[in-house]
Amino acid sequence: MKRIIATALSIIVFVSALWVFNNILRTKTEAGVMQMRALYDQPKDTIDVVMLGSSHVHCGINTAKLFSDYGIAGYDLSSAEQSLWVSYHYLKEICKYQKPKVVVLDFFSAAAFQEDYKFHYYFLGDSLYGMKLSANKLQLMNACFDNKEELWNKYFPSFWGYHDRYNDLEEKDFEAAFGNDLSAYKGYVPHFHNESMPDPVIETDECKPPLEKSVKYLDKIVEYTKKNNIQLYITMVPYALNVEQQQGLKQEETARYNWLENYVKELNESGDDHVCFDYVFKHLEEIGLDYTGGSDISDGSSHLNYNGSNKYTDYLGKTLKNLYGTEVIPDHRGDTAYDSYLRHGEIIAEKVENDSNNQQ
Repeated sequence: MKRIIATALSIIVFVSALWVFNNILRTKTEAGVMQMRALYDQPKDTIDVVMLGSSHVHCGINTAKLFSDYGIAGYDLSSAEQSLWVSYHYLKEICKYQKPKVVVLDFFSAAAFQEDYKFHYYFLGDSLYGMKLSANKLQLMNACFDNKEELWNKYFPSFWGYHDRYNDLEEKDFEAAFGNDLSAYKGYVPHFHNESMPDPVIETDECKPPLEKSVKYLDKIVEYTKKNNIQLYITMVPYALNVEQQQGLKQEETARYNWLENYVKELNESGDDHVCFDYVFKHLEEIGLDYTGGSDISDGSSHLNYNGSNKYTDYLGKTLKNLYGTEVIPDHRGDTAYDSYLRHGEIIAEKVENDSNNQQ
């Protein structure tokens, strides 16, 4: 009996120590990892609108403003260069814990990155490290790895991907040793730099489909949202259109957006009216973004900065309310069940104030 108790205690100590070390060593990037990790701390059924897609989402959609100005309980479940197969499995993951009424799907990665893009696997850690191990995560990995054994060896289990971070540890890593409450984190990451970029121009009427794999997972997202009575709003968070992500590679994003416009039109004509496409580059004047002056763009990758995100979020909030009304997207301001959004707003306001102080 003593040996059994000693063995059981040893296992408990070992597992506990491994859990603590994992919390310390795991990567905590705000390019996808924290967005997924914080999902698990959100109060049950408090997310009505989930935003899926690339880093343009968590830089460009201010969830604090969505709530304070429109009462929309939104969440940026995005990750760096998020592909549609990642978006699909992220959607399945959030639906385990929440009941979103609307999906806002950013199409940038599907439009920009085709077969000749050499960095397809570069940001995988940002999309994988935050998700809990489950059948859905294994399916996500299988979709991401394209039967490449070296990727399985690198990312599964996730601990092998970041177990050697000892030299990179910071204070925040140790603060997370025993876990911390992330319920006030809603995915949004404000940026405060300024960069001048050329105004976007739709330079062609040509239509080109994205990767066959992207089309496959777009179909899956359409089917999944329809089956689960979720409205699907496909768009792109504004950025500097067709800026080179890989030197010498012409991305032809406009041609893919033109294809997407026809794809959604055909869906609607066939009676599938839960899907809409907002081609924002055709009416950017409604958002009022300043590209050439640089006041709304954060960096050379053309993410929106805090000022730009407020302009786009204001447009998005009005658009979602007009499209779906309060029956689909209720106004939760004043509801104590959504107090985590008030704390979220305070955190974002503090970041804005700190940036203002640093610039003085």
